[in-house]
Amino acid sequence: MTIDFTCRKCDASFELDFDDLNDGSEKLVCPNCDAAATAAMVEEFTSALTDLRAQVTKLSRKFGVNLSVETDDESEDEEEDEDFDEEDDEDYEDDEDLDDEDEDEEFEDEEE
Repeated sequence: MTIDFTCRKCDASFELDFDDLNDGSEKLVCPNCDAAATAAMVEEFTSALTDLRAQVTKLSRKFGVNLSVETDDESEDEEEDEDFDEEDDEDYEDDEDLDDEDEDEEFEDEEE
């Protein structure tokens, strides 16, 4: 399976073979500007694609599968996830404030 990439830094397009990426013989590096994905990112990406390929193989007994994933399709989901994470952070900060108030009350009780 050949995967098409477009570098976000320089807008260069390039292809990598999944098997080469998966076995480590190819690195995910832009040939134009040398922007690179971390080893952890590549590991997670190839692991997810391996799982996907296994499921497609199972489906292929009954259905033909043609799949295309565009980064722009996923950006809306990521924005929603980021909004959710920000809300969680605010809730966490609020919880910290409540903890401080409880400590202050305990400290005042001990002084009396």
